[in-house]
Amino acid sequence: KSTMRQSALSVHCAYVTVLCNQAALVFAFSSSSAYVRLSSRKFIGHITTKFSAVQAASVPSAESIAVELEDTISTTTTAPSERRILLLEKVDELLSSGDQTINQNILAKISLDIENDVRWAKETPLPFETDHSNHVIGDDYSETKEQTIEYEPISVTKSSTESFPATTIALRTKPSTPLLIQNEITLLREAVETYWKHLSSTENNDASSKSRFTYQRKGNSEAHLSDIVRYYEQHHYGEEKQKQVSALVDKLLLDRVYPWVRDAFLSKEDESNGDLYVYDAIFIRYNATEAENIGAGQPLHRDLGYVSVNIMLNSQDEFDGGGTFFENQLLPVVLNGGDGTSNDIQPLKPLGPGHAIAHYSSDRHAGSATFDGVRDILVLFVAAAAAERAPKWEVAARLKSKARSYCSDASSIDEQLLCRVRHHRLAIKQVPSDGEAWHYLGMALLDYHSYEVALQQQQQDCTKNHSILRLAISCLEEATTYTPCDGRLQNNLGIAWERLFEYHQSREKENEMSTADLSRLLDSIRESFSRSIQIHTLCKQVGCDVNTDYESACLNYGLFLSKLDDFEGAIDILSLVAANYEESKDTDSGAVDASRVLRDASNLLGFCKRQIQK
Repeated sequence: KSTMRQSALSVHCAYVTVLCNQAALVFAFSSSSAYVRLSSRKFIGHITTKFSAVQAASVPSAESIAVELEDTISTTTTAPSERRILLLEKVDELLSSGDQTINQNILAKISLDIENDVRWAKETPLPFETDHSNHVIGDDYSETKEQTIEYEPISVTKSSTESFPATTIALRTKPSTPLLIQNEITLLREAVETYWKHLSSTENNDASSKSRFTYQRKGNSEAHLSDIVRYYEQHHYGEEKQKQVSALVDKLLLDRVYPWVRDAFLSKEDESNGDLYVYDAIFIRYNATEAENIGAGQPLHRDLGYVSVNIMLNSQDEFDGGGTFFENQLLPVVLNGGDGTSNDIQPLKPLGPGHAIAHYSSDRHAGSATFDGVRDILVLFVAAAAAERAPKWEVAARLKSKARSYCSDASSIDEQLLCRVRHHRLAIKQVPSDGEAWHYLGMALLDYHSYEVALQQQQQDCTKNHSILRLAISCLEEATTYTPCDGRLQNNLGIAWERLFEYHQSREKENEMSTADLSRLLDSIRESFSRSIQIHTLCKQVGCDVNTDYESACLNYGLFLSKLDDFEGAIDILSLVAANYEESKDTDSGAVDASRVLRDASNLLGFCKRQIQK
């Protein structure tokens, strides 16, 4: 493209690229759901200015990462286990991981966090699995007798061929064995209403501790089960209702939930001797009226803990929409390349009031929007406290969630970045098939690559960190083998491929890549962005709030196509979201609250239209 055209593009469209979710750049550690980086010359200029006072870091050069990764780690010729080993060896070389003291300190910190959570759980009135004493005597709830919960798998078939067996998404209680019967549901819902009225009548409405899991969204109300039991113990101790509530909670956990989780999940683990307990338990009310036209729900997320149990508390006749949508429900569409519609994929729901679905807490899922009426659920986040050491899945989850906060204390930018790399590397050591850990590892490496580019721009040497970029891409590719339905991952992989393409374009004179190889690289970029848009479109169809990630993927793809002078293609993609920006300006809040992503998509769309008109 001509210099004039590049200059016009940078002036007219604020020229941004968005990395979805966990992909913050080194100079903008943010907790928001999408992260923005300046691009092209503006991007380089911003970084160079930002780090003008930073000394060249003492970090391993690309040459220390050995030979080109594409020659040693091939996704087509190397067995998956061998490829994974080679990737981790390259990461370890970058980290110089012979110093095990750093790893031990990180793991010690994580263990302390887990111990503190177990200690906190023991201070609540909710029993652990090994606590079989009857705290309360009530007419209907005095006896504790373990109840066998019958359940069935909810599965999706990846393909019609035998090479792709069905995948279990969640477990669901059978009609004969609900976790709660109707009079028990009534008792609990009345207890919640009483507790909410108590909060509304007090000056301090923050008396209930904030949830560590849910998102405080318009139309959602919540109450912690431990707070409700504690409230009755403090304000109604000795009364019949207090005895009934406490006894029912004990019975629900000790006789029904814990035996079910142990039989269906924990018994199949190598580490199966942990003492089950409730990490948190929350009543959630989705009120479609209060949520207005957006629907009441939860965005895609993962829970901490081991198993999440979702108990339905009111009839489907009382609300429209709702249910739990699992990312892996998209497997048949994503793996088979089909189009898929909302008619093919629907959120999962228990069979009726008192029934439940249970799933691994690490499985990415969402509370699909409730569009009419009120939906009440009780969600139990069950964890396992081991006598000797925390379960591997628990350690891996903490390593991922704590990486940014722990590493922010590092003394320099490069140490922060390598600290993040180390956390996710350790998470993979705990659970090698953790796709989220591979995703975050790839993004930490991509941020490290950006940092090195910034330093090398000052030194006028942009040739040294190609291998780190390739390593980041390989980790992101590895992540797609475990979490192929993560739209954020596909978007971030597209951005990483685009960086590689731009690198080879800048070295065209060296003829490092053939025309055919460059063409295949362009196809990989298009495929990743298209897949991200497809996944987010399907999520939107089932009532999931993925607007920010969807808009980001459209902007990124449109920006990429505009760089190729494919303005018609860019217009097709940007038109999917740019109209939303115009609509947002008509609202009472005006353009001030309009999404920055939508604004940039609208500006870029206008630029592309003007180029076609010339």
